Amino acid sequence: MKIRAILSALVLAATALIAPHAAAAACAGPRDFDGDGVDDVAAGDPFAAGGKGAVHVISGDKAIPVTVQGLAEGDAFGWSVRLAKVDADACADLVVGAPYTDVDGAADAGAAYVIYGGGVARQERLVAEQPQRGARLGWAVAARGDLVVIGAPYEDDGDLTDAGAIHVRKGDSGGLRRVTQSTVEVRGNSEVGDQFGHSLAVGPGNGVVVGVPYENDDGQGRQVDSGKVDSGSVVVIQDVLATEIVSTKLDSPTDKAGDKYGYAVAWVDGAGPAVGVPGAGYVQLYDAKPAPTARVRQEGPGAFGFSLAASDDGRLAIGAPYGGGVRVVRAEDGKDERRFPPADGLFGWSVAFGGNKLFAGLPDAAPGGTVTVTARNSDRLRPVRPSQGTDFGASLG
Repeated sequence: MKIRAILSALVLAATALIAPHAAAAACAGPRDFDGDGVDDVAAGDPFAAGGKGAVHVISGDKAIPVTVQGLAEGDAFGWSVRLAKVDADACADLVVGAPYTDVDGAADAGAAYVIYGGGVARQERLVAEQPQRGARLGWAVAARGDLVVIGAPYEDDGDLTDAGAIHVRKGDSGGLRRVTQSTVEVRGNSEVGDQFGHSLAVGPGNGVVVGVPYENDDGQGRQVDSGKVDSGSVVVIQDVLATEIVSTKLDSPTDKAGDKYGYAVAWVDGAGPAVGVPGAGYVQLYDAKPAPTARVRQEGPGAFGFSLAASDDGRLAIGAPYGGGVRVVRAEDGKDERRFPPADGLFGWSVAFGGNKLFAGLPDAAPGGTVTVTARNSDRLRPVRPSQGTDFGASLG
């Protein structure tokens, strides 16, 4: 099933092996996954292979497959992807969400995979300690160093359907810590349909930014089906591993039904959180406190703020895949650096930075999806695609 169709409303116990050409040599840096000396970006294709899903590492001009044994039809491996330095070696590692994975008889409980780079053929599957039917763990993933955070936005919190949760692991031992809006000192209230964990970003000091785009602005306390529907919110947790959590709740500044504030989030080093608000067509920028600094708007259609990505040097890429193109701004003040006009299809569905290059997903491009790559000082959009794909570029990280 194509991504356009299923998302048109805006919406290992297995062994994994890197493709045979992957090198076991020392990696060139924290973004080199396969040991070839080139910074990499991961691209997901969650509906490939009959819905099992697929992930490729884009290295130079090539899309190199990461082969996973034991996936089942419908797992959607690659729904979310992130390159990170999870272990202590020189290579980047890969965190992949597969939110429609069945776990211990619980349909669509979801899973995430950590695949270690450098050709070492070492992988892990991460699942909730109490897998829940329909939770869709792996819908979003984020990582910084050995801190891995996994969103399960359709997980129930007690009798509250689809309230959402995040699951967190530090290092390579122990289980996942579960955090919801019912956790002590996590601001806000777990409510039906909030989808806490729909989007994620990790900041310094084990800080986590959690998007809650389907929360209703319905006043104090816990309500259901009242107030401004899907106005959205974001929770910024200072240290998600702390015994006593400290957090801040950010509500939609425009405060309108359908804003979906928090549909996408990012953390920009040297600045702070960035929050996408595609229903209203803007991105809200914050400093590290977090206090608001600037608002970046784009008029017209496009769902501006649908996707976000931060660079190491303080830039923010913003995707508007429904006809709005891609923009790059300075996160400190929201000033434009570059604009890429819309292309045919869902250009900007996903965005990522890799070294001095910008990557933008066009997952509905014929025949099986494309990722465009452009260097910082070039206007050329170079397409990269695998030999086989379905919705290649549906996720980037």
